[in-house]
Amino acid sequence: MDVEPISIAEHFFADISNRLLEEDTANIPNIICSGLTQYMPYANVQRMSLLRITKDKQYQGAYSVAAPGYKPTTIVGDGFSSPYLDKVSLGEMIVHSGPIEELFTENEVSLVNMEGVIAHAVIPIKVRDRIWGAIACSRYIDHDEWSPVLLERIKTLGQVLAASYERYHFWLSLQNQNKELESLSRHLMENQETERRILSRELHDNFSQRLALLTIKANNVFSIVRESVKPEAKELHVNIQQIAKDMQALSRSLHPAMLEDLGLIAALKSEARRIAGVKALELQTMFGEIPPLKKEVSLNLYRILQESLNNVIKHSHASAVFVSIEISNNRLTLQILDDGIGCNDTLEKSKGSIGLVSIRERAQLLHGDAEFVSPDEGGFEVNITIPAIKEHYE
Repeated sequence: MDVEPISIAEHFFADISNRLLEEDTANIPNIICSGLTQYMPYANVQRMSLLRITKDKQYQGAYSVAAPGYKPTTIVGDGFSSPYLDKVSLGEMIVHSGPIEELFTENEVSLVNMEGVIAHAVIPIKVRDRIWGAIACSRYIDHDEWSPVLLERIKTLGQVLAASYERYHFWLSLQNQNKELESLSRHLMENQETERRILSRELHDNFSQRLALLTIKANNVFSIVRESVKPEAKELHVNIQQIAKDMQALSRSLHPAMLEDLGLIAALKSEARRIAGVKALELQTMFGEIPPLKKEVSLNLYRILQESLNNVIKHSHASAVFVSIEISNNRLTLQILDDGIGCNDTLEKSKGSIGLVSIRERAQLLHGDAEFVSPDEGGFEVNITIPAIKEHYE
C-alpha cells in the first residue's frame, strides 16, 4: 500500500515541536519568534502575533513578527483592552476581510500599528481547558479568503507555541524565585557573619580581659594561701587559664582574623589543627597552591570546612580526617573525608540537617556544588566543587 507523502505543513510542525522540546528552555522565546516568522510564507500573511489573556482577563502582548518591509504589532503594556479582544476571551474566532478600520477604532489602529491591513484573523487558543489567548495574522496584500484548513493549522501552531510560552514563563518564575532565595540566603549569612564578628569582639575585648585579670588574681591567691590548700588554688589557676585559652580560640573561630591577615590556606590549617586538638583526631591535609581569593569566597570555604569538621566531632565517631583543597582546570575542589560510622541509611534525611544545608547553600552562593557521600564500608565525604574559580580571584 502506498504511503501518503508528508506535507510541508506536517514537516514544519514536526520541526518546530522538536526544537521547542530539545532546545534549552531559556531559548524558547527565540524559537517562538522563529516559528512565527517561518510560518508566514506558508500562511501567505505578512504579520503574526501571540496574545496572552491573564486569569483576570487582562491582555498581554507576547511576541510579534513581520515580513521584510512590514512592521510587527506594537506590543502594548499589560492591561490593553478592546471590544474585539473581549470576544476572544469568550472563545470566539475573529476572521475579517476588508479595511482594518471596520474592526478597530482609529486610536487602536494607531496604537498597535495596524495601518494598511486588508485582512485580519484572530484565533483563540486553549491551554489546559481555558482560553490562554490568541494567535493573530494580518495580510497587507494578495488576500482572497481565509481557508478553514489554514485557520485550523494556524490554531494548531498557536497551541504549540502557547504551551511552550507557558513552560518558559514557569521556568522564568522559578529562576526568579531561586534568585530571591539566593539573595535571602546571602543576606542571612551576611547577618550571621556580622553577629559572629560582634560576638567575637565582645569575647576578646570584654570577657578575655576579665579572664586575664581573674588569672592574675588566682595566681596571687595561690602565692599567699597555706600549703594545705595550694593544690586546689593551683588547679583553680590552671582551669581559669584553660578557659581563657578556649575563649580565645572560640573568638578566633567566630571571626577568623587570620583569614584576612594570612590568607585562606593558613586559616584552614589553623581551624583543622584546632578541631584535631579538641577531638584528638589524626589529621592529614593536602593543600595545593591557592591564589588570593575574594573575601566572600574565602570566608565561605572556611565556614564549609568549619561546619564539616564540627559534624565530624559531633556525629562521626571518627579517628582520622583527611582534608584537601586544590585548583585544577579552573575548578576548585575542597574535600573532607573521615573514617567514622557514616550515615548511609539516613543520608537523605541528613541532607536536610542544618549543617549540611548550610554547606550546600554556601557552595551554591559561589555557583558551585556540594556532594555528600557515605560509602557502604563507612566514613563520610564532603565534596565541594567551585567552577570558573578564576572569576573569584582578587
